[in-house]
Amino acid sequence: MLYGIVDIGSNTVRLNVYHCKKNDIDLIFSKKENLGLVFFIKKGKLSAKGLEKLLTFLKKIKKDLHILKIHHYRFFSTAVLRNIENRAEVMDLIKKEVGLEIDLLSGEEEGELSFLGSISSLNNNQGILIDLGGGSVEIVLFKHKKIIKNCSIPIGSLKMYKEYVSGILPDKTESNLIKERTILELEKTGINHQKAHFMCGVGGSIRTIEKILRDLHLLHKKDDLIDVKLLKKLHKQLSPDDKKSHDKILKIKPSRIHTLVPALIILETITSYFGCEVIQTSKNSVREGYLFKKILNR
Repeated sequence: MLYGIVDIGSNTVRLNVYHCKKNDIDLIFSKKENLGLVFFIKKGKLSAKGLEKLLTFLKKIKKDLHILKIHHYRFFSTAVLRNIENRAEVMDLIKKEVGLEIDLLSGEEEGELSFLGSISSLNNNQGILIDLGGGSVEIVLFKHKKIIKNCSIPIGSLKMYKEYVSGILPDKTESNLIKERTILELEKTGINHQKAHFMCGVGGSIRTIEKILRDLHLLHKKDDLIDVKLLKKLHKQLSPDDKKSHDKILKIKPSRIHTLVPALIILETITSYFGCEVIQTSKNSVREGYLFKKILNR
């Protein structure tokens, strides 16, 4: 049977289509659009222009689902809609104009689903998982592959770019501001520097960081885990005033030219805060976790 999952995020809206048969689950189709909805949030509200962009794309996705004859589908959203002041109005308009009910995930629920989506591939039974998105970062501490602490902090890569960066890449002062903000939000969680040698990283930004490390030969093909020391080495190579730095990102993932370094700073700061030594990147995400728990009831 085919299932469609649509994830409405701060930066992108993505449709994944899965084929599920007994215990076999295969991703057969994926489509995304970089709407950058966070840039249309003004004074805590999604603007009319942002809402128009969202409605237009959701109608297009619904039409695609119909053409593909996919009758089982769900739409959910994370930080970008759960944190706006006019979310009730936005949700009502989506229901009225597109005929869709949007499942609005809490930060804790998003973290749990990211963990469930990644658990089968974890290289370690205990550690920390982070889902680094455009509008928030979900943090899950786990032991014996069970969640022991789960929280969300409002410091996504796109949000930090919007709030602190004046150019394409952040300068030293802007980088320090992102780092300080990350530490401030971490301290608010009350986790208190609990040590976690192993980290599992979820999200497109972390996967892009891994790809750049491999492209620059800082990370070898045989390496399954990223030594956190490599994050600092990569950061040093990405100067805001150096065209070669821009080219390194554009070569791998042009759509992340402005968000990759803020994501790198957030990742560096969180690994330092928890004393992480190695990072495993997850191929799965909250979308797979959503499929497992909310649709297949696993």
